[in-house]
Amino acid sequence: MLSALLLAVWPAVLTAPAQAPLGTQPSAQPAAQAEQPAATARGAALSWSEFHALVLDRHALSPVGRDALKHLVRARLLERLARESKLVIEERELDEKVRELEAEVKRSGEAGSLDEFLALKRVSKTKFREFLRLGLVQERLARRALGIAEPRAIRGEQQDMWLDQILQQRGLQTPPPPWSDGVVARCGDLEIRLDAFLPHLIEALAREDIEEDCHRALLAKLALARMPDLGEPALERALDEELARRRDAALTDPKTKGLSFEQLLASQGLTIETLRRDPAVRVAALAQVWVERNFGEAGLKRAYEDERARYDARFGEAVETRALFLRAAKFTNELNRRSFGDAERELERLGRQITSREDFERLAKLRSEDSATRERGGLLGFITAGDENAPEVLRAALFQGAPAAGEHLVGPLRIPSGVLLAWAGPRRPAPGWDIMRQHVHNELRKRFIEETLPQSDVITFLDMGATSGRK
Repeated sequence: MLSALLLAVWPAVLTAPAQAPLGTQPSAQPAAQAEQPAATARGAALSWSEFHALVLDRHALSPVGRDALKHLVRARLLERLARESKLVIEERELDEKVRELEAEVKRSGEAGSLDEFLALKRVSKTKFREFLRLGLVQERLARRALGIAEPRAIRGEQQDMWLDQILQQRGLQTPPPPWSDGVVARCGDLEIRLDAFLPHLIEALAREDIEEDCHRALLAKLALARMPDLGEPALERALDEELARRRDAALTDPKTKGLSFEQLLASQGLTIETLRRDPAVRVAALAQVWVERNFGEAGLKRAYEDERARYDARFGEAVETRALFLRAAKFTNELNRRSFGDAERELERLGRQITSREDFERLAKLRSEDSATRERGGLLGFITAGDENAPEVLRAALFQGAPAAGEHLVGPLRIPSGVLLAWAGPRRPAPGWDIMRQHVHNELRKRFIEETLPQSDVITFLDMGATSGRK
């Protein structure tokens, strides 16, 4: 567990799950890499300016972006406070603290060494020492202000409260984008400019987020290239329609009832304008256009008939299913105290107590060891014969042979992690063409996207060993 001295300066990085190292990612781009794009795939390239605009649109106001800005402001303020108070942290003090933290990391078991830990957390040794110096600055100044002398302990919360008070006293301001004057935050006469915030934000992003951003941006370029005759007015109409679909879906979702579409976007750090520019929205709109252009009503019906068995299995008749699950293994040991046979016998015993769905729900809430469904009385939802999210043995028991009359018990059934007893509830008939048509349409759009650019074909600056691209 790393010291609170470090977590106070940049907790998001130092407490994040370990990831593949991204390198040190300095804020300046070496001249030798100046010609390299941020990402490439199948002949398309994402320039650094496009990548930077995308990062700001998608992440600047997200929780990660807000945290990154907060941490940058706090670090710059601590630098200012150290100068104002003439506080100097000697190198020998840093060396001593590094040795303490090296031992702390080894004791924690998080890594074999401090260098290994920093590589996993994507923090360079230079930046680490800077974090450490600022952490010591914060501790010393907080002690002075709060009158807590050595050797009394000072908690991280006390240090944070002191620094937050300074930020408030000096009038922290975080104006919204587009930051036309280049200033993303002010605290008194201290300014955080966009050219400092952007590389800091990129460093704070998970590798998976960067790779997804690059994939979607290149996918949008390649999808548009497959329709070279699509004019700007047609593209704008497609974007309008895609945004309307998303608005309708959000406003009819019971989980977000009472919120406007704009409020939902704001909660994610987005606006209508940034969503319209988002390559994921553009890709969805282009996929919609592609299917409508290349299939039409007759083509959709042909696509359905060509793969009717597959579509019917995935989206056809369905059974409302509940499950009571017990963990088990082939052999028992200290971690697995129940064998498959033990679990089967126990479920057979419980099954003799079940004569109705209410009986099943009650026992599932009491005995099921699947935390995701236990509180819902074991409810899995409607399962089709081709539902890839349901165990194959369960689907076979529900659909093979002639359908059993009425609601009934199914199992016990073995799955790799244990044994389940299921309740087959009401059957939902296969949908009519108006609903199946949408499933076919969705599948064809998905195939268009996968054919245009698999994510595995994308090469980003992370793979090329480049930096964040900020000159």
